[in-house]
Formats: sequence, C-alpha cells, structure tokens
Amino acid sequence: VAGQSYSAIEFIIVDGASTDNTLNIIERNSEHITTWVSEVDEGISDAFNKGYELSSGDYILYLNSDDKLHDKNAIESIVMDAVANDIPKAIYGDCNVLNRGTGEVRYLASIEFEPELFLKGKMIPHPSLLLHRSYFEKYGLFDTSFSVAMDYELFLRGFLNEWVFHSKVLVTDVRDGGVSTKHQATSVDEIIKALVKNSFIQRGFKEKKLRLTYFIRSVARRIITFFRD
Repeated sequence: VAGQSYSAIEFIIVDGASTDNTLNIIERNSEHITTWVSEVDEGISDAFNKGYELSSGDYILYLNSDDKLHDKNAIESIVMDAVANDIPKAIYGDCNVLNRGTGEVRYLASIEFEPELFLKGKMIPHPSLLLHRSYFEKYGLFDTSFSVAMDYELFLRGFLNEWVFHSKVLVTDVRDGGVSTKHQATSVDEIIKALVKNSFIQRGFKEKKLRLTYFIRSVARRIITFFRD
C-alpha cells in the first residue's frame, strides 16, 4: 500500500487486538498509515464496519491480511477506470489466486458479474472491489450476524439495482484457502440466509435445490483442484 503510485489513499488498519508482532510492524510503518485501531471486535463484519467509519474517501477497498496489491499502479489504474466510466457504485478488477504454501499463481480470477449466477451465490472477487461511499450510505453497513458471507449479503442489497463495473485491471494477489473456503458449510448456510433475508428465495424447495447446486459445485472444484495441483 505504501508503494502505490496513486497518492490520494487513506491507509487504515483495523486490528483485532493482536498479541503477536502486528503492533510493532504497524508502529514501524506509522509514517505510511493514516490511522489505525487495535481492539477486540465482534468478527470480520465488525472490523469492516470500523474501517468504513474511520474513512472519508470516495471509494473503500478492503485489503485483508492475506492479500496484497498486485503492483504499484494497481489503485491508480482502477481509479482511472472508475473516472472514465462515470464513477460506478461498484468497480472491481481481477486478482491472482496464489498457492498458500508456495506463493505461485494458481489461476487468474477474472469474473464477469452475471445477475442470474449472482443470485445463486457466484461472487465477484471482494479483495479487488472498490465500493463507493454512496453505496454504504444507501444500503447500510455489513450485517454483523454474518461471519463469512457478509460481503455477499451487503452486495445482495444493491447490486441488482446499481451499475457494477468490471475493470480488467489486475488489482490484488490473494492466497487460496481463505475463510469461506475453510468454512464451506457455514458459507453455504449464510449465502442462503442472505438470500432469504433479502427476499430472493424462501425456505423450502428452492433452498434444497440451491444446496444441491453448491454440493455439486464443491465436488467439481475439488476435482479441478486435484488435477491442477
């Protein structure tokens, strides 16, 4: 973040009261950090909300602890794309998914936003998404009752009503095996919970059909991963 060519960046760190070397690292790099907080929180959603409340910029990008910006021009390039396309409520780029052990690139996540598939749980890459402040003002913050699919639930509130723009900029490098991957059952439960909460489905037949889709998709992903590795 400190090495970005784009200078108008607020670099905000929200730490959940770490007891390792995190605070020392923050203090050593304080000249690059706009503000930071380290305190016990109620999970990822709560931390995301704190980050938003500490910010004042037009766009918010959540860079999690496993993630890094791809190169020094990542933010400048996607911001230029946002300006050239009339400041969409949501603009997202691509991201490299890295092998957690070796750091090698496993594949490029370049995903088109398709409303029909989105309503079946297909997500765009959150680590490469810039969400405009006006989106939060209109649709609210992250629901802290979600521990994994909080981003999906927030997007469900407005993405079908707003312009979601896919930029071809490679924004982030992320390691595989994140929270949603480690807790797949919880992720599926919360995706369905989000769809029910926002009145896209009701409990019953559609829920069971969707769960079957996720099961088939999970098996297919394991097979693909096996042969890719």
